[in-house]
Order: sequence, then C-alpha cells, then structure tokens
Amino acid sequence: MLPNFYLYLASCVLLLALSCQVSMGTPMRTPRSLDSEKCSQCADLSRELVKNVRKLLDNENLFGGLNCSEQRVEVNSKTQTVLACEPNTNTRCSGQRNTTFSESECLRNIRIDLEHYAASLQAYKQADLSSTAQDTQNLLNICPSTQWVSSSQVADPKLTSGDPVDQRVHLCKVLKGFHLRVITISRAMGYISAGDHRK
Repeated sequence: MLPNFYLYLASCVLLLALSCQVSMGTPMRTPRSLDSEKCSQCADLSRELVKNVRKLLDNENLFGGLNCSEQRVEVNSKTQTVLACEPNTNTRCSGQRNTTFSESECLRNIRIDLEHYAASLQAYKQADLSSTAQDTQNLLNICPSTQWVSSSQVADPKLTSGDPVDQRVHLCKVLKGFHLRVITISRAMGYISAGDHRK
C-alpha cells in the first residue's frame, strides 16, 4: 500500500508542476536591437512627437470651423502596435512573475505605423504639415527596428482626393489616430529604454 502512495504522490506533484508551469529560470532574452543611447533618444523624440501632433489637433488655422473633437478616431489598421508593444505579465502558480515582450516585433509594428503616418502627412497638401512629418521621419531614422520593413507605405488616399472639407475632416480623424498611436509608441520606447524586459 505504501509504494502506491508514493507513486500517487509523485504523480500529483508532477501534475501540479506541469499545470502551474513552474520554472526556476529567467525568461528568454531577445537580442538587443537598440543601444541604450538610441533608446533614450527614441523615447525623447517620441514624447516630442506626442506634443507636436497634439499641437496640430489644436491648430485653429487647420481645423477652424470644424469641431475636430467630435470626429471619430481613425488608426492605421495594418499594424498591431498596441498588442505587440504591451508587456504581458503572468503570475505563475509558484508566485514568480514572467514578462514576455518581443522588442523586435514591437519595433517592427512601430516602424510600419511611423512610415504610414509620415507618408500621409507628407501627402496632405492643403496645409504645411512638413514639420511633424519631418519629426516622424527623424524618429524613423534614429530608431530603426531589427527587422527592416519595406518603405512601401502609401498615403491615405482620402487625404489627397475629394472635397477639401472632407479632406480636412479625414485629416482630423487620422491625426487623432496618430496621436493615440504615438502615445503608445512613446510608452513602448520608454519601456524599451528602461530595459526592464531584458532583466
């Protein structure tokens, strides 16, 4: 009877260990894709870009006569930046916290977003958005991802064709989406810069 008890106990412990995914090691580290200095620069540039896009949204010359705050938000639907740049923290049965984060996947999505918004800002010809477009391009140039994405991003066609009022309304929606996305990018750059996911 006693040998069956030990066999039963060993089976329970094994089952518990497998179901709780007990691990004594640390999470796998991804290769560094940005050095510390560039990470810090990227975080600073992305914070500045948040302010610049906000200024555009508040610009009376650009949106005078149009209540931009009532327009819906339109984000680039071709990326998953929010999901890719969100650190997932799981607490295991052992009480150990495990953070999973793919820096390269996050940066790849950020790059696609920035290319999309830079192309859209450059294509809009009814107002001078070149300063914000240049800030976006600077962020792209200084903060490269480990996985290069082709620069085949095209501008949003609704910003370049149709009625000028409709173009302004659409610009408002796109800028609101860009503002939200660049906040996410800024937070992700701050997280990457801090390096907590590498510990």
